[in-house]
Order: sequence, then C-alpha cells, then structure tokens
Amino acid sequence: MFAVATQKEANKAREVHSKFLRESGAHAILVDKINRSRSEDAYGVIAFYQELPDDLPDTLEIEIRGKKREVPLNAKVTPMATLE
Repeated sequence: MFAVATQKEANKAREVHSKFLRESGAHAILVDKINRSRSEDAYGVIAFYQELPDDLPDTLEIEIRGKKREVPLNAKVTPMATLE
C-alpha cells in the first residue's frame, strides 16, 4: 500500500526534513499533488537533484498529535536553475 498524505502533512514533512534533503544534494524542495490515490487528493514532498543520491527513502516520517505518519518522497533529476 502506498503512503497517502494531506497537503498539511506534506508541508510538515518538508519543514521537518528539509535539512536532510538539502544535505543529500537537493537544490529545490516542494510539496505538490502526486498520483498515488485516485479517490482523494494525495500530496507528497518532491526533491530535485542534479544527480540522484543513493539510498533515498520512499517516504518521510512525521509525527502529528502523537501519531506517526509517512509522507511520500519523490526525487527528480533536473539541472539547477541559473541566472542569465
């Protein structure tokens, strides 16, 4: 079964895990809808890399009101934006 998260949960995961993602080489991190559930809006964290690092998790764990939740993590390869 795939992890499904609300927009609020995905934003919390981005906030909690942004340092880890940046240290793993992510040059951009955002929250957006993902296609893991057709019956409801599902959100996840999307991290952009120039090269994918080894051993990235598929989900990011957060805790809300004492309950652990898993938020999907999607990694994409894209060049870093530059000013011209």
